[in-house]
Amino acid sequence: MKINKTAGLYYLCAGPKAWRLDIGVSEKKAGHLFGIINNSLIIWPNNLSSHNCNPKNVLTIKSSVRHRDIIIIDRIKSKTPKVNIGDHVNRSGENYLIGVTPYDNFPQFPDMSNIYFKKSNQETKTVHTLGPKRFKGAELNKKIIWSEAAGLVVPVFHYIGFNIKGIGLNGVNSLKSFFH
Repeated sequence: MKINKTAGLYYLCAGPKAWRLDIGVSEKKAGHLFGIINNSLIIWPNNLSSHNCNPKNVLTIKSSVRHRDIIIIDRIKSKTPKVNIGDHVNRSGENYLIGVTPYDNFPQFPDMSNIYFKKSNQETKTVHTLGPKRFKGAELNKKIIWSEAAGLVVPVFHYIGFNIKGIGLNGVNSLKSFFH
């Protein structure tokens, strides 16, 4: 299958298996897999880690696609099925940029303010990223929206120069309906 590099660009923090989606792999590159759903390019890591999601690999991804706009989709635990992510608090204890900046001609200490693209008429929420292991055991909280990986992945994509729209989805059916 040939990848349409001008189609919509989406990044799944958790691979299709976690969402119970059947996406055929059309390309493997830079620790990531590429597939197509409804003419949209979907990218996900082989394994969510700093080994796969780092500036070198994300720059390779950026070089292989034409878009600079990307929608990063993360799993959340929330009372609402979908949230537009406007900010995050990284409570995972990890940061995929530590020890790998400066990279290429990028700064050592990148500006991390306003890393999400937000439409002025769109309500956004702040999510609290726990990381994959802690996310599995997290209980629903009335005041806090738990995120699996946005706080780990988004800073790396922002560092490399992507314009990011963050989406948090609460459940398998939310993602299936998102693409159909």
